[in-house]
Amino acid sequence: MVGVVLSAAVVVYVFRLRAPRRPRSLVMSICQAVAPGMRRFKGDFGTQFDVPEVKFSVKDWARDMPPGTLYAVTLKETVESMVVWHDDDVFNELKNAFPVFSRHVGEDDVRTRDGRIIGRDRWGNLSDGERWRYVTFFDGDAVGYRPMSPDEARLFDQVINSACLSPSP
Repeated sequence: MVGVVLSAAVVVYVFRLRAPRRPRSLVMSICQAVAPGMRRFKGDFGTQFDVPEVKFSVKDWARDMPPGTLYAVTLKETVESMVVWHDDDVFNELKNAFPVFSRHVGEDDVRTRDGRIIGRDRWGNLSDGERWRYVTFFDGDAVGYRPMSPDEARLFDQVINSACLSPSP
């Protein structure tokens, strides 16, 4: 009996120390036609995102300093949300506080299909298992969400990973 309890304790301890799964690497391509049931919106510098309307609502606010449109994408039936805006102080906690207090932090390049680096993707897990993510694009757009449950974070990761580039004129 003692051996079973000890083995279970070791398994739980190792499981808690294990690095959490990272979000899928963000590889961007030129935007294609919008699929049925999706809403597409465009950041001020050209990055576009597709959101399944059945799961999310999108609100936008025109800002005058700096000028542009801030988008809040909210998971329906919850208060969890992510923001698409310029890479500025709106994301201060994601840039500075959450990485310091996270148990695990990761970082990766955002690339185009041909391998060109066009941004940085940062994520982390707090000690309670909640996950946050912050992606910046070199053109000036950024997207991020504050710590939330891994299940909710995976849904927002799908929106982030839908990011695509505006076609050239």
